[in-house]
Amino acid sequence: MKKRLLLSLMAMCMAGSGFALSNGEYVYTPQGRFQITGAPVVTSNFSTFEGWTAVSATEGTTIDAIFNTIADGYATGIPSIQANATAETEGIYYKFDPVIYGGGTFVVSYKMKSANEITSVRVKTSDTKMNLVKVEGNTGVKGAANAGPVWGGDSAVVVCNKAENLSTEWTTYYAAIVPDNIDRAYYISFTGMSADIQIADLQIAPAQQLADLRQRDAALEKLNTYKNIYAWSASALEDSGMNELISSLTKIGNESTQADLDGILEQAPDILQGFLTDYMDDFLDNGVNRDNYFDTWRTKWQKQSKIGDWTCLPSGRGFWENNGQDCVDLGHFQNGATWNNGAPTSPMGVYQQLNLEKGAYVFSIDSRAALREPVKGSWANDDGLRPAYGIAYIVKVNEGADPDTIMSVVKDLDPAILTTFCLPVKLTEEAKYEIGFKAYCKEAYQGLAYGSVTYVKNAAFWGKTENKYRLIELKYEADVREQITTGRTQLTTATTNIADDKFFWDKAELQACVDSVEKKIAAYELMTQDDIIKTFDSDYYNKANSTKNAEEGLLVFEVYDTAVRDIIAANKKFVAVNDTLNSIQVAIDAAEATLALRVYDAATGKDALEAAINTAKGVQTQMKAADYTEENAATIVAAIATLNEAVDVFKTTVPAAAMTTIVDIDFENAAVQDEGTLLYSIAGAVGSMEFSNFTTESDAGSQMYQQGYWLNGAQLWKGYVRVGNGTGTVTFDPTVEGTGSMGTNILKVNCDFFLQGLSGRNVGFFLKDAEQKNVAGFYANYYNNTIDASSNLPIELGNLKYGSGGSYANVAPQGAEDATSTVLPKNSFEVILDFGEKSMYATTTSDKGTFSTAKQYFDGTIPTSFVLQSNYNNNDRRVWFDNLKIVRIKAGETTPMEQGIREIANPEAVVKAPSKVIKNGRIIINGKYGVNGVIVK
Repeated sequence: MKKRLLLSLMAMCMAGSGFALSNGEYVYTPQGRFQITGAPVVTSNFSTFEGWTAVSATEGTTIDAIFNTIADGYATGIPSIQANATAETEGIYYKFDPVIYGGGTFVVSYKMKSANEITSVRVKTSDTKMNLVKVEGNTGVKGAANAGPVWGGDSAVVVCNKAENLSTEWTTYYAAIVPDNIDRAYYISFTGMSADIQIADLQIAPAQQLADLRQRDAALEKLNTYKNIYAWSASALEDSGMNELISSLTKIGNESTQADLDGILEQAPDILQGFLTDYMDDFLDNGVNRDNYFDTWRTKWQKQSKIGDWTCLPSGRGFWENNGQDCVDLGHFQNGATWNNGAPTSPMGVYQQLNLEKGAYVFSIDSRAALREPVKGSWANDDGLRPAYGIAYIVKVNEGADPDTIMSVVKDLDPAILTTFCLPVKLTEEAKYEIGFKAYCKEAYQGLAYGSVTYVKNAAFWGKTENKYRLIELKYEADVREQITTGRTQLTTATTNIADDKFFWDKAELQACVDSVEKKIAAYELMTQDDIIKTFDSDYYNKANSTKNAEEGLLVFEVYDTAVRDIIAANKKFVAVNDTLNSIQVAIDAAEATLALRVYDAATGKDALEAAINTAKGVQTQMKAADYTEENAATIVAAIATLNEAVDVFKTTVPAAAMTTIVDIDFENAAVQDEGTLLYSIAGAVGSMEFSNFTTESDAGSQMYQQGYWLNGAQLWKGYVRVGNGTGTVTFDPTVEGTGSMGTNILKVNCDFFLQGLSGRNVGFFLKDAEQKNVAGFYANYYNNTIDASSNLPIELGNLKYGSGGSYANVAPQGAEDATSTVLPKNSFEVILDFGEKSMYATTTSDKGTFSTAKQYFDGTIPTSFVLQSNYNNNDRRVWFDNLKIVRIKAGETTPMEQGIREIANPEAVVKAPSKVIKNGRIIINGKYGVNGVIVK
């Protein structure tokens, strides 16, 4: 449908030029474009200071004491004023009340020059009210008693407080006072001036606001760039509304109002976007988010070297989080540093590389940049000088050689207003190209240590290639092909499953689905590119929108709805049904593995467990010969539960006589300080743990070990040790009484950790010998997901549960009374040292399941201490420890063959057994289901 503009335009007229504020003159101000409609109502050539008031912290200071008058400063017979050396925080202001002159719109004009080319019009001082050249409207009061608008009052509306560059030649500056339906007075102030600045010829004249032709020209430049980049058909330009939009903007002239222009500009983005979507390809669309466009804010951008597909310059810095902005901050550097944090000759910018075909392309991006002034203040958008220029570019990448510049555009960057860069190019060869933007500091400003900031926004890269179809259409075709391929893959999977002799149930049902879907997928596979793309409709298609369906005529959804969905569902049901049957084998494997563990050599329940295993095998045989029914599935589930219960009972049949408790500490007892060493220890039922760095005080800092945690005068969770910086050590003798040897016994160590990931910090435990050498241990950083080199137990961090990094005042261990909303989950560790086999392994249990490591072989060194250890010294951070128990368990002799292999084998060459996990009643081998030792999934 053709898009039309419903606009009315005023007639155009030509405007003559003249001196500032002459009747009929057109002037630009920071607020827009205005026409002077009468003679000035206020003029001051500073031959006298009538109407001016001195600004000074010293009472009684006169204007003459602050300024010198130069008789022929501006021109013969026209004086100017110049600040003396004491005027850093002093100045003058003129109070202007529009009501006195009938209200309405006014333009303020003044002339300035400087002996210094890089002097700013505005220099911040410690008093935010003292800013050189400020036009500010006030309604409030200054002080408790004064009524009405006064200098420095409340409810300020700043009309002019922009940074400018001063020239050595006289320059006229303008600011507009536009009514806002609030009765306020305005103050034109010149404060904080340096001695090389001169001011002359202040005028205030009535005016009317007209269309800002700079906005018109910028819009026309962008629209014509896209219009002229390619030989579009007449219907494309007409039906999209582009021709009418350009025509309407062209008619905006000198006497058009800002409302006329705003009405057109409000419609322009939608019309342009519609044209681009219908006729060009978006090469920044990654289908994931809007990061490539720099038009939306995403949190947690801090020193991030990449955003979307863009790489940030300079190297080592990155995009910065700056929530107050509506565009991306490439790095803001505070006062004290020259441009770009001390690299004033280097750019700040972004770039990315793309493989492009022949065609017509348009790259555009907006930017602004500034130096920060000596006092940072509020990081307002308009801080700083105008020190920077930007280069937007497209180059052809030549591997191993300098790039070929296809096109570049250079413009000055404003500190407050975004500058648009628009690059139209026609590429004549398929190659890799780089698009990018770089902001540089001008040479004159590279020595100023004021800090700097650069922003980018509204990146776009649209193209029209020589392909018959656009990228969005080709992506649609790819999505359709992907659906068809998914259907074919699922058919292959189904056929494989039907032929697999490990599956017994519902093969006929799955085969029926295969026969039905195969015909549909085969027909879709024969469709041509034209057949597929003719079903595309950009108004409807959204790959991520799962609510779309075939009724909208989109083939991508039809393929899924009529074919792919059915075979996916059939495969899932088939696998789930057979998983139920196969899960009994997983439970049998787990029970047999438990029965074979040497740690249960002395168990008295072996016969009972073997009987339970045989019963489960009988159920398994019966079910393989049957068909799937809910009743049969329930029979399998019940058999698995019975077998798992038998395993649990079996583990409890190790007689007490076969176990000797070496250490048993639950940390419920109070900490006691040794009078000699001044160290604290906590005793358990057997043994005690002594701490190198412990406190019983509520305010002694969180770097210490503690028993529980102090909060608001209360000691919470006393039965847990809050881990601090240092060690907690338990010394013990595990050897068989009177022999000094472990024989073929097993040492079993159990403990609980409640872990939190802390930046740069490790926590863990070690079993050490009499010489403090590590026998076994695990020491890890849960923030960086790294394991310390001192660890020799191959525990995988991914198998543990732990809280995120950060500072938390009262993170509680899981299960603690009066727990907070932030609870650290429990991880139970079990370490087995088998002195008969001279092997060791570890098992961890958490919400993620139970995981056992492969066996590690060691030389049989006997540990004599358990050391809880960390290097945490962060305030208000938490890791908890509990339930340390060490037991010696009797185990029989190993066979001569096992002994011989163990003694002659190189431990490094031993092929480790796969890591097994018992989770939800299943054994998982290296992350996959195992049946009879064979990985099946």
